[in-house]
Amino acid sequence: MRREILKSKELKLEYIVYGEGIEAILCMHGHGRSAEDFEFLKEGNRKVISINLFHHGNSFFPSSRIEKSPLTIKETIQIMEILFEKENINSFHCLAFSQGGRFILTLLPYFQKNILSISLLSPDGMDNNSFYNWASRRAWLRKIFISWENQPSRLRKLSEIAVKIKVMRPKVKDFVYKFTDDIKTMKRASQSWRNFRTIMPQPGSIGKVIRENEIPFIIIMGKFDKIIRPKQAYRFAKKCKLEKIVVEIDCGHDFFKSKTIEKFKPYLLFV
Repeated sequence: MRREILKSKELKLEYIVYGEGIEAILCMHGHGRSAEDFEFLKEGNRKVISINLFHHGNSFFPSSRIEKSPLTIKETIQIMEILFEKENINSFHCLAFSQGGRFILTLLPYFQKNILSISLLSPDGMDNNSFYNWASRRAWLRKIFISWENQPSRLRKLSEIAVKIKVMRPKVKDFVYKFTDDIKTMKRASQSWRNFRTIMPQPGSIGKVIRENEIPFIIIMGKFDKIIRPKQAYRFAKKCKLEKIVVEIDCGHDFFKSKTIEKFKPYLLFV
C-alpha cells in the first residue's frame, strides 16, 4: 500500500494504491467513509486506486471557496487526468459507494473511452431534484446549515420534529444523528453537501454513453436502505433508458460490514 497526494492549484487530492497489477480499479468512497474501505479488493494482478474525496482524509478544498466558487466538474476532470498520468493508467474499472457514485456518474461522459466497467453501491446523485440536492442549490438553506455547524444539536432537534410530523423517515433521522455526533463531523457533512452541489449527473447523457460504448454497468442497492432507496435506482435506470442494471441485496446503507461485502462482491463487474 502507498499513499499519494496530487496538487492542482490550491486543491489537494489524496489517494491510496493497493497493488501494482495490470487491471486498474478506480474507487470512490461515501460521505464520512474512507479510501481504506476498498482494501478488500487487493489481490494478484490488480492495481486498486482508492480516492479520498475532498473534505475527507488529507484531501483539501479551501473552505473559503465553498459558497462563492464550489468544486466544478472541470476541476475534477483536471485532477483526475493528473492522477491517470501519474499512475500510467489508460483504462480502468470503476467502483463507488454513495457520494462517490455521484462523482463516477458525473465523470462518465468525459472518460467514456477509458472506462471498462462501472459498479455502483447505493449511489448518490441519481435524482438531482431530490430535496437533499435541491436544497444544496439554495443559498438561504445553505446559510441555515452553516449556522448549525457549531451547534449540531439544533439540527438533531429539527430532525426529531420532522419525524413526528412525518416529513422525515426515522432512518434518515438516524443518519442525521450520525453526522451531528460532534462539531468536526457536522462541519465535514455541511462542507461536502454545499461544495458538491454542482456535481450533478445527467441521466440522458449517461444512458447514451453507456449504450454507445457498451460499458458494463450495474447498480447494487440495499433492499432495506432507507437513505438511498432502491426505487430511486429503478427510476434512474428508466431515465437512462437502461434495462436490468439494478440488483438488490439484503442490507441497509452500510455496505462495508464483512458479511455485506461478501453479498455484493459477486456482482462486481470486474470480479
